[in-house]
Amino acid sequence: MQSVSMNSGMSWLLVSVQSAKVFISGRSGEPVLSWAARLKIAKGAARGLAYLHECSSTRRFVHGEVKPSNILLDADFTPRVADFGLVRLLAIAGCGPDAAPPSSGGSLLGGAIPYTKPAPAQAHASGYRAPEARAPGARPAQKWDVFSFGVILLELLTGRGPADHASPSTSASFSGPSTTTTDRSGSAEHEAVPEAVRWVRRGFEDARPVAEMVDPALLREAPALPKKEIIAAFHVALACTEADPELRPKMKTVADGLDKIGS
Repeated sequence: MQSVSMNSGMSWLLVSVQSAKVFISGRSGEPVLSWAARLKIAKGAARGLAYLHECSSTRRFVHGEVKPSNILLDADFTPRVADFGLVRLLAIAGCGPDAAPPSSGGSLLGGAIPYTKPAPAQAHASGYRAPEARAPGARPAQKWDVFSFGVILLELLTGRGPADHASPSTSASFSGPSTTTTDRSGSAEHEAVPEAVRWVRRGFEDARPVAEMVDPALLREAPALPKKEIIAAFHVALACTEADPELRPKMKTVADGLDKIGS
């Protein structure tokens, strides 16, 4: 068993790809994930989700629970997207804490499996969910997965999770894990966006140096960190985490964009 960390506050515990990969916190003194490894993870996960979304011409498949603990890594950091719809399948089977009878409105697999109320998200996982996915009775959509992937990509870039309360390079505190956003016209959307996403977006709007937003562990890499690749990845992540789902790209577009980075 091997464990690596993105910084002193989080780790990716790696086992055989046939076993589960778990996301844990609080580990220190472990090897740090290099930029090459993080980019490989992002590219592979994006391709996996893009395939899931595009594999059928008649159904719109949705993962619905994209988060770090559902991305399995082997010893070479090759990712595998896992736990496809497991939470809702458990709810349908009556195994979840909030299991409910199947409903006729909406579906997870384009009609193959009826959608029911998902089990309540744990605090550390809810930050990966799209704002619109948290509304009661929300119907699963592929743009949920796009948002969740964007939060994970930001985590790979900054070394901080969506609910972390301090920026990577300053002592400034976040006000909380989520907040109500406002669209460009000034009207409130009442959609919760992880504070980490807002912090990165503000950083770009204020033209802050990338070094103040990227994971400090990456700055210690030799040779020097490829700034253009980092900025390009940040832009992909910010596009994925737009509050308005209509403004988010498709996962295929995301995967194609990431494949161009470093190539």
